[in-house]
Amino acid sequence: MNHILKTRVVIVFVALFSLLTASSFAQTVQDSLKRVLQQPGLTPEEQVMTRIRMGRALVDGSRKDAIASTRTALEMSRSLKDKKYEALAHSALVSLEYTAEDTAVASHHLDTAFRLARESGDQLTLSSIWYRKGWLESRTGKPHEAVKSFQESLKLGKSFPGNVYETNVYYNLAAIYADWNDTETQYRYAKACLASAMSRSDPDDICNGYQAMATSFEYQFNGDTAKRELLDSALYYNRKAIGVYEANAQRISFRSMIALLALNTANLYDQFFPRTYRDTAQHYLDIALKIGKETDQQEVVASCYGMMSTFAMNDGNYNQASDLLLAGLIALKTYPVPDNRLMARLMEALSDVAERKGDLPKALEYAREYSHYYAKAFDADRMAIAKKLEAQYQARQREQELVTLQEKAAFNRKLNIVYIGLIVACLVALLYLFRSYHFRLKTTIQQQQLLEKEKQDGVLQIRLKEEEAMRLQLEKQEAELQARLQTEEAARLQAEQELIQTQKEQLQKDLLAGTLQVEQKNELLETLQEKLRDKAVQPDLVKQISRMIETHKRMDKNFETTRTEFENIHPEFFRKLQEKAGNNLTKLDLKHCSYISIGLSTKEIASHLGVAPKSILMSRYRIKQKLGLAKEEGLDAWLMAWRENNPLSEDAAG
Repeated sequence: MNHILKTRVVIVFVALFSLLTASSFAQTVQDSLKRVLQQPGLTPEEQVMTRIRMGRALVDGSRKDAIASTRTALEMSRSLKDKKYEALAHSALVSLEYTAEDTAVASHHLDTAFRLARESGDQLTLSSIWYRKGWLESRTGKPHEAVKSFQESLKLGKSFPGNVYETNVYYNLAAIYADWNDTETQYRYAKACLASAMSRSDPDDICNGYQAMATSFEYQFNGDTAKRELLDSALYYNRKAIGVYEANAQRISFRSMIALLALNTANLYDQFFPRTYRDTAQHYLDIALKIGKETDQQEVVASCYGMMSTFAMNDGNYNQASDLLLAGLIALKTYPVPDNRLMARLMEALSDVAERKGDLPKALEYAREYSHYYAKAFDADRMAIAKKLEAQYQARQREQELVTLQEKAAFNRKLNIVYIGLIVACLVALLYLFRSYHFRLKTTIQQQQLLEKEKQDGVLQIRLKEEEAMRLQLEKQEAELQARLQTEEAARLQAEQELIQTQKEQLQKDLLAGTLQVEQKNELLETLQEKLRDKAVQPDLVKQISRMIETHKRMDKNFETTRTEFENIHPEFFRKLQEKAGNNLTKLDLKHCSYISIGLSTKEIASHLGVAPKSILMSRYRIKQKLGLAKEEGLDAWLMAWRENNPLSEDAAG
């Protein structure tokens, strides 16, 4: 009886390890997948992936149906252009064929999945195949190779957020390091498993993460049972996983794992807690037994009945213990293929109970049944070992063939390199011969071209000499023409200067005449004034005054003409004066300025203008104000300087 309890914990962990990828889906998941397949307009790719998931959902109910569904997906995937779907179908068949104890076929599917995944070029698919390879290696006694495969899967899938295989990879790595008693690394991977599960928010993955953490703390507690906090942590994470299941019962696919968690929790309470915690242990046993029956887990059902019978025996109730073991035996016989090893253990426990009750004939009968089932289990184990050894032999043979093929490929590569070297050498030799011939031909052509070029250069030199002589003749003629033009230009400039000088002299004469006319006007005005002083005005006085006024107008007109000539000599003089004075100078002011600029005194200007010298002084004062001159500045000196600073323009000079 006790050996059932001693080995049950190991069975729990091994079963948890294997059921992670077997994916025992609930009936609701199967129904959901069936409804998906019945939807119209489902693409071939979606049909393939749905049938693959259906195969994993059927694995606990009917492995035959699960394989059939996955094979249908495989056949459909072969018509698809993208080879990743065919690779995923082969990968799914790896776990199904292995659980069907056909390791050779599982290995064949794995090799094919690898080839197709590489052809597809999809990194996530290749990551899943590496995960499947590690999964198979861990179950065929190759944990070190499995770790390498899992690490490769993580490396390929790290660039894909929400990688569905990441949680499973961390879970399997934690299980391998648990077998190696490396609790530190086991805890690290269990923690990574939980973190990955939390990032995806999938209840199945979260249960797996909690279970991995619970197992890690339990292994640490087994190494140091004095640290009760490790046991409390293990129970805490087990309860968390069961709580996630109870809150998400309809969404949980790995219900079989929850049964194992509940069974393990009950065992921890029974093994490390006082008898007062019997009800707590029984609570978790009830959960495990219920889910174990629903998910057809023979190990869980047998272990539950075995533990409950142990409780009864510890209480001295042998009849109840016997009834519980018989109930477990009946439950196992309801399975299509009962587990002979479990049947043998139950028979052994029944024999032990009967012996304690003193019913020796019954104990002997159960002992014989135990021997019978044990022999069948032993034969099955030998057959499994033989198949496993055969699979390992075939794997080694394939590895050897692979090594041979690799060596042959390496030899062929070297041979190809030699062939390529010979071909390259021949090509180099041909290239050398061709280049030599081409060089000689090119040299001959260049010599011919050189001779032709020298001939052409000779002709060109003669032509250049002739053109040079013509150029020199043209330059000489051009120099003579330039000299003639310079002589003519000098003569023209001299004539223009003489003409300007003549114009200046004529203008001086005109100005002198204008001065005389102004004097005559002044005399007329004086005569007019004398006649006006005479009180006896003669009748014809009016006519005389009119004639004098007309004469005055003609004189003013002549002065305007003189002014125009003055502007021709100084085209900018009056304009710049107006700009300086802000266009405030009157015609009389301009006359006054012109007289000053030619050097007339105040008295002479008063005489020319026919006004008193005092009026000239007042006019000077107003002009200085309009020009903005200071009091100490002399108007005569300023106008002289202004005239010198504003010389004749070239146009006026012309």
